[in-house]
Amino acid sequence: MSALWTRFFGRNKEPLLFRLFASWSFSSLVGFLLAGKSLYDLSAFRAEGLLLFVCSFAAAFCLFSLASAFLLKKRKGFPADAVFLFVSFGAYSFLTCLSARDFYYALALSALWAVFLWYCRKRGLLTFRRDLSKRGLLVFVAVLSAVFLLLVGGVGVLRVLTLRAPNYDFGVFVQSFEGLRRTLVPVNTVERDGLLSHFAVHFSPIFYLFLPVYALFPSPLTLQLGQAAALMSAAIPFVLLCRQKNVSRTKTAALAFVALFAPAVYMGTNYDFHENCFLLPLLLWMFWAYEKDAVWRMFLFGALTLTVKEDAFIYLAFFGLYVLFDRKKYARGLILILGSFAYFIFAYLWLASAGQGVMSGRYGNFLVGDEGLMQAVKTVLTDPGFALTQIFKDDTGAAGKKLAFLVQVFLPLGCLPFAVKHPKRLLLLFPMLLMNLLTVYPYQYDVGFQYAFGSFAFLMYLSVLNVSDAPEKTGLPLCLGCVLTLLASAALLLPTARDYLTLRRETRGQCGLITEALAGIPEEDGVTASTMLIPPLCGREELYEVFYHKLTPDSLTPWAVIDCRYDYEQPLSLYKAWGYTVEKEVFDGDTPLIVILKRPD
Repeated sequence: MSALWTRFFGRNKEPLLFRLFASWSFSSLVGFLLAGKSLYDLSAFRAEGLLLFVCSFAAAFCLFSLASAFLLKKRKGFPADAVFLFVSFGAYSFLTCLSARDFYYALALSALWAVFLWYCRKRGLLTFRRDLSKRGLLVFVAVLSAVFLLLVGGVGVLRVLTLRAPNYDFGVFVQSFEGLRRTLVPVNTVERDGLLSHFAVHFSPIFYLFLPVYALFPSPLTLQLGQAAALMSAAIPFVLLCRQKNVSRTKTAALAFVALFAPAVYMGTNYDFHENCFLLPLLLWMFWAYEKDAVWRMFLFGALTLTVKEDAFIYLAFFGLYVLFDRKKYARGLILILGSFAYFIFAYLWLASAGQGVMSGRYGNFLVGDEGLMQAVKTVLTDPGFALTQIFKDDTGAAGKKLAFLVQVFLPLGCLPFAVKHPKRLLLLFPMLLMNLLTVYPYQYDVGFQYAFGSFAFLMYLSVLNVSDAPEKTGLPLCLGCVLTLLASAALLLPTARDYLTLRRETRGQCGLITEALAGIPEEDGVTASTMLIPPLCGREELYEVFYHKLTPDSLTPWAVIDCRYDYEQPLSLYKAWGYTVEKEVFDGDTPLIVILKRPD
């Protein structure tokens, strides 16, 4: 009996425990699949019954025991039971995350994975004894990049094709690029309900670098795919940075996976195209050039970073400060700092004179009355205690939203940015403090928007530095970060892609009818349209959004288009009251899609 026990379970209880947990995971997965893949429908699980759970548990336990005995006989020292648990619990984790669609469910599973991986590391199980080959790393990163472009770019394309991309903030950019293509000035009418340049709102000369691509392929789809490609391209400088810091190829692959598939990256595209997407690759190129001691390339990428937006000077200023303390490169650091402030002053004066001013209201918690942005800076410098009270205070006066933001940003990184060996590197955390935490503007501390791209580049750079300094101590946190990143992608990104594919299939005919009807409106005529119909109409020079357009006798456009897929009775009645008559109604069977109205001549 003792010999049989030793054959199947070894001389300790570890194989038995692994096998029990693997069997539990397997039987739970069977119940989940038979229940209709609905994690929240408890009645469906009840219908399966306890007998099925017990039978599947017993069958899995016997199967794992026999397989383990066979593998131990063929290959001594192979951690068969740990592998069984890894596979069965991995399958359960991934598939249930697809159903849960909840980051915090993925986080709870990751906590269980932390226990398992910590124990395996302590016991020397599931370790990588060989580094990834150079070719293997290149193939892995290439596949990651292709998957990222397919998923993130695909979701963006499907949002356009299903007419689910709104005016704010997508139609604004489409019409701006149409203005650039025609006049080399990003003029539009949908951003502030009147003719103006987008540079009067945000100063973003970086658009001119992307203009040739848009001019060759003038379509809203170009912006969606361009944003995904820009974010994807960050993998190139990131891998080069890892190589420059002598990070192993296996850890480079893990870091690259997090750099592309962390929620702070793909969720920042939830509301379509923004100029901030260029921050991630440009900043990483600048960090790589600095580590390579390529001075002029560092300045070049720093200058390009400034052209993304007027507030990009913050990233360059703090990086310049880091350069001063890191290697005592005083001239380079001062050039970065002074250059960034000089550019900001130029952009500030431009927006003040030719535009609508810097959006200082986003730091209104540091202002009294109608004070300007400089008063916010003065408040931080002269009253640091007050500034500290604002770090965890969100727009509701509580701390919940900012804490959630920090969890969603730092935990997929395995908290590696905090594993600093040199205190001076803490300066690389300051861009996030200033851009995302000191404000009470709710979108800046929400990973679902684009405001984390620049800060996240600093966090990835800091993670590479810390992994390079302590490769042995950072292996487990990096592994846990990869687990959470994978599960979060399964819970957030993959279901979104699946939803839009389903939506495209179900509404293809409806969208075709809408697009065909919109094409019938003369291109030279002005149109006022519902928000989701703005992007396909952005080729015309005069275009307004129904919700924001101020109706006056002089502002009436020849045409108005009301989207009936949403609440439409009120705007339809309003335009009829202004004398518009129904020119065309588009239906899908008995379902109204859009109403096209014409102003009387």
